[in-house]
Amino acid sequence: MENRLDETQTIERWGIRFTGIVQGVGFRPLVSVLAHQLALSGFVYNDGHGVYVEAQGTVEALDLFLDAVKVESPRLARITSVNITKMDIHMDDCIDRSQPSPEEAFVIKPSPKGMKVKTFISADTAPCEDCYKELHDANEQRRHEYSFINCTHCGPRYTIIKAMPYDRERTTMNDFPMCPDCEREYEDIEGRRYHAEPNACHVCGPQYQLLDAHGTVVETDEVKAFAQVRHMIADGYIVAIKGIGGYHLACDAFNETVVQRLRERKQRPMKPLAMMAGSLEILDDIVTISDAELDVLISPARPIVLLQSKPEVPSVPAPSVAPGCQSYGIMLPYTPMHMVLLPKDALWVMTSGNHSGEPVLYKDVEALEQLSTVADYFLTHNRQIWSPVDDSVVAVCDKHILQYRRSRGFVPEPIHCSGLLNNTMLAMGSDLKNAFAMNQDQEVLMGPHIGDLEHSSTHETLEKTITHYEKLFDATPTEIVVDAHSQYFSSRLGYAYGERHNIPVLEVQHHHAHIASVMAEHNLQGPLLGICFDGTGYGDDGTLWGGEFLICQQGGYKRVAHLQTAPLPGGEKAVREPWRQALWYVRQHYGTDIPAVYKKWLHTLPEGWELLDQALNSDMVFSLSSGAGRLFDALGCLLGLGNIHAYDAHIAMALEQVALGQRGNVREFNYDGTTLDLTPTIFSLMDEYAAGADVSALAASFHRTLAIAICEVSSDICSRYNIDQVAISGGVFQNRQLLQELHRTWHRSKLYMNEKVPCNDGGLALGQLWIAHQLKK
Repeated sequence: MENRLDETQTIERWGIRFTGIVQGVGFRPLVSVLAHQLALSGFVYNDGHGVYVEAQGTVEALDLFLDAVKVESPRLARITSVNITKMDIHMDDCIDRSQPSPEEAFVIKPSPKGMKVKTFISADTAPCEDCYKELHDANEQRRHEYSFINCTHCGPRYTIIKAMPYDRERTTMNDFPMCPDCEREYEDIEGRRYHAEPNACHVCGPQYQLLDAHGTVVETDEVKAFAQVRHMIADGYIVAIKGIGGYHLACDAFNETVVQRLRERKQRPMKPLAMMAGSLEILDDIVTISDAELDVLISPARPIVLLQSKPEVPSVPAPSVAPGCQSYGIMLPYTPMHMVLLPKDALWVMTSGNHSGEPVLYKDVEALEQLSTVADYFLTHNRQIWSPVDDSVVAVCDKHILQYRRSRGFVPEPIHCSGLLNNTMLAMGSDLKNAFAMNQDQEVLMGPHIGDLEHSSTHETLEKTITHYEKLFDATPTEIVVDAHSQYFSSRLGYAYGERHNIPVLEVQHHHAHIASVMAEHNLQGPLLGICFDGTGYGDDGTLWGGEFLICQQGGYKRVAHLQTAPLPGGEKAVREPWRQALWYVRQHYGTDIPAVYKKWLHTLPEGWELLDQALNSDMVFSLSSGAGRLFDALGCLLGLGNIHAYDAHIAMALEQVALGQRGNVREFNYDGTTLDLTPTIFSLMDEYAAGADVSALAASFHRTLAIAICEVSSDICSRYNIDQVAISGGVFQNRQLLQELHRTWHRSKLYMNEKVPCNDGGLALGQLWIAHQLKK
């Protein structure tokens, strides 16, 4: 690529502005290397807008330089724009570049101070292939099995950055001055650690140590500490392990006794636990992995991937890891520490270090205080986590990647939405699976997964993370967007923020926001048919919605059809206790002449159910809901899969799990142009269950019937309204059995769904933000 000047070549100096994810990804080192190879003079630096370059040389060399930057862009970089301004030539630099002297070489300059930030940063990623090889190379003296190995192409980013622009002094690595060897690597233009801000080694970098549950140091030598942890896990102990974004609780996934003990201590009785495998080989006898799932498993993000279990294999995790499930949530090691610590044949439970329902713990003192009754030992390190992140969770369905939780490995990388205005807004999301969103021009910055806003600790985490985003990205919202449900904490916090900063607050209907999140991802202006199926959300007519067919166009919508409404006896209690609505279905269908299986079922209900039964036979008025999620819950109860949720959507998930791999048969349903009534389906399945039919077949029949019904209703509405675009969203569409049936039967041109954000409430803020911008146009 070498370029030599001759007297006929034209010299120019270009100011080049790169924006996008161009900081913390090895972009400046790449620019510097390419400039030297092409004999260009000038400089590069990070600033508040991205990366700025001034390069001088022949026009041919400058063109080659730009092409090379785009082609050889680092794997974590994403260039969103390149703007070029021709500058005055520096005459002192117009000499033969074949032998450049030090003073005229291309240099990396320090970031200028005091600039407004308008750039983005990469998410934390797993070690690149070069670092992986170096980590396991026994001949590598400086970084063999070093738990914090990284280079410009991989390693920590978001979790260690305090402020932008991205320089070491603004990260938690500033506490670890580089040793002379690391300094030389940092300055070596030919090396892959050239200006790698987290660069460190055994001599100068962070280190692990082992503590007991009282915080007493057990072992300071990292190698010995890791060896002890491996023995402890094998012997049935629970160890709290500090990773890149917080603490995990780890134990042997094959040991039923210790898994049960972990559940008791963590107060998480039923919800499936994630696992980390030491290698792909250990998974061969446990789960099936498609090519698409493998790609996600080994991707730089390394999320938890939901994988189908293999039936009747000799080596299986303990039953308590994922009770009642035919799939497991599994991830591969995603930090150097995990790659060194886990034996190749290990399968460890690796669940978030917290008590059930609370945010992941990431501060050492708080972790020791709150997890001392859960973990037997603590494997911790001395680098500060500045921004905590939980693990991301995804699944693959018909080669579509479904985001269940968008956090580590994806946050805070922006989502481009060309339909947004330039003013910054802050969308608060929902109270379940909360994740907020704010935009810089047409780039949306989704916050990390905060969780359910049931506890004061999650409230604090939400507020702190919003403040961090505002400082990190120098973002000042001009408007707040909240869910129309005024009782949501997220909505109340949004109103408080608006009052504090004297800016307006806009309310957005919950299900409209779900569909708008799909429109934002795919830049759809409509009109389109939006199908939103979830649990319950505040409706415009005073009922609780959740099975909606909406005509959406730009920032507006019209409800044109919905699922049948059914009472929610006890209101919010009926969401947590689906047996209440199931009892209504039993009385509606059978009256007092109840089949034996349901008489037996009545005796499994909580004490006091008779009072509710009496109320159902009275004139008492109950809240009505069209929620599809409630329908799944009620049917799950009626098929003997549980009466009370052990965790969110527990019974609906159980219904999906028993149906996996089967097709079932289509049952009767009614549709009158505005209401899709699946009551006949429910009654038919109840009769078959009472007659002794197989639960798996009945569950599969329900999924298939619902998919056929959705297609029929969609076809009718699209024909009547002359629409050829359909978008689906809402937590029910996380159900892979339903999605597979829907894709099998779908016959219209294009079915859009969420791909970059979850279809559950974790993606709601994107839709809220999109609607608010459309209404401002």
